Amino acid sequence: MEESKQKRKLPAPALAGIIAGVALVVLVGAYWGLCKWVQDNGRLLPGSQARDSAGTVVLDLGGVAEQDAVARMAEYMEQNQNEQTITLRYGDGERAQLSGQLLASDPQASVEHGMGVKADQPFLKLGLLWLGLGGEQVSLPLAASDFTPEGERQAKQLIGQIAQELYVAPVDFTYELGTNELTLQMGVDGERVDEQALLEQVLEALASGQSELQVETVAAPAKELSGQILAGLVNVEPQASTLQADGTITPTVVGVRIDAQQAQEILDGIGPGESCAIPVTYEQPDLSGAEQYLYQDLLSTTTNYLDGVYARSYNVALAASSCNGVVIMPGEVFSYLDTIGSPSQANGYQVSTGYAGGETVDMVGGGICQVSSSLYYCSVYANLEIVNRACHAFIVGYLPNGLDATVYYPTLDYQFRNNTDYPIKIVAGVSGNQLTVSFYGTKTDDTYVQTQRYTLSTTPWQTVYEPDSSVPQGTTQVKTTPYTGYEVNVYRCVYDGQGNLISRTFENYSKYAKRDRVILFNPADAASLGLTPEGNPLPAGPAIEQPEAPSQDPQPSVSPEPQPSEPTPSTEPSASPEPAPSASAPAGQEGEPSEAATGG
Repeated sequence: MEESKQKRKLPAPALAGIIAGVALVVLVGAYWGLCKWVQDNGRLLPGSQARDSAGTVVLDLGGVAEQDAVARMAEYMEQNQNEQTITLRYGDGERAQLSGQLLASDPQASVEHGMGVKADQPFLKLGLLWLGLGGEQVSLPLAASDFTPEGERQAKQLIGQIAQELYVAPVDFTYELGTNELTLQMGVDGERVDEQALLEQVLEALASGQSELQVETVAAPAKELSGQILAGLVNVEPQASTLQADGTITPTVVGVRIDAQQAQEILDGIGPGESCAIPVTYEQPDLSGAEQYLYQDLLSTTTNYLDGVYARSYNVALAASSCNGVVIMPGEVFSYLDTIGSPSQANGYQVSTGYAGGETVDMVGGGICQVSSSLYYCSVYANLEIVNRACHAFIVGYLPNGLDATVYYPTLDYQFRNNTDYPIKIVAGVSGNQLTVSFYGTKTDDTYVQTQRYTLSTTPWQTVYEPDSSVPQGTTQVKTTPYTGYEVNVYRCVYDGQGNLISRTFENYSKYAKRDRVILFNPADAASLGLTPEGNPLPAGPAIEQPEAPSQDPQPSVSPEPQPSEPTPSTEPSASPEPAPSASAPAGQEGEPSEAATGG
């Protein structure tokens, strides 16, 4: 029996194993129970802390029950808001302040964030976290706040004011089509404040206890530009005018083309705000089928007299013949000097009178300004765009003051642009002692032009005596003919067919110098003329001659463009390069431009 009892007794190692197993089960059960308790205890995990913007712990809520944590967070947020003020720095040292009292705190959301972090942990990790062995710290956001309705209104208003002060508008690219190239200036980005983003930054900064916030701007981009975009804006297919069933004529379109790839290569080499030139190709439409219905309307015309000097009349006719038949396409700039070339003897021009330094001198091509002036006159009355024009130094006589245009080869040109949708043909020529210049094109409305010319001032000429011993005694000679000086403003007025004014725009300011009449006399005749030998009046001498009285012109003079009936091509005047001289033509010479040394 004793042997039987010894056989039923367990060995010590086995017993120890059993005890260890039981202990493990107890421990596991206890740990599982701890995890379950942590899961359900309604408390924040240890290490749950609220930190300010500097990273300093302002509230340690580890292990605190949810409702108590909410109460403590609410107390802190309320106190923080009352004491918190944030300074917004912007611009060149500017400052603005906002108070934390604009916030509506939400401590519940902050604590719920911490409870959510606990809920997201693995179940079996909860016990370790509670025992402080998980290495986790839970950050409770102080930014879990929002503006009150009034606070948000005030914050948005202040941010809007700051945004307005800091706003720099972008400058978009611009371009202009020239004769052979496109001139382009790159755009420049501006600056702006992202107001919504700044509002969110202010909210977070106030809630987290920040005392300062630097306001930064973001780019306000200029309009996008690439070679392809530019080509899309510029490129146009040529198109000839066509006659429609209703009798209207479609506009003539001159083709314009740039190479997108070439343009992109040029754009890649320049920076914001810089300029560049991009080659342009113009493609003229084929107008051979449209000649029959183009140039049927007389847009403007002028006929003026030549001065009767053969060489001068010849030069006028030669220059007119160079312009005769020239067609200016829509958008094209007409250059007078490019059209007639150099007014030199090699090109057939003769020596005639012109002005240099206020004197009448012989020059090759004298008289060509009468054609350029007539072209300017027609340009104004056809309501075309003037590109370059200068008045003469002295009044011309053959056209109203302010409606002349001088040229001086090669530095001073007369230019105008065909700013209509149809080609314009110049018809110019000399017949007898008259120059006629006309513009033919296509009228699409009944508008017409008149000019108003205001004489701002008048400067009378005087008679000046100059001694010259070569003058026979008892006689005098006129050395210099006189001109009265004028200052004139010209306005271009456009009317509709019923006479209603559509527009009135400033056309030009023209200043014409006065020129005294110079009379040569023999010094031996000085006393009989009441002069000193030097040509000055004797102190008690009689008045030799009174200067011309200035004209009074308070009202504008008006030159209406005649409204002719529609002409036929057969009415075009023919150009004659060799007119017969006429001694009976009214006087009318041109003067030099005010800033040029000589003029035609």
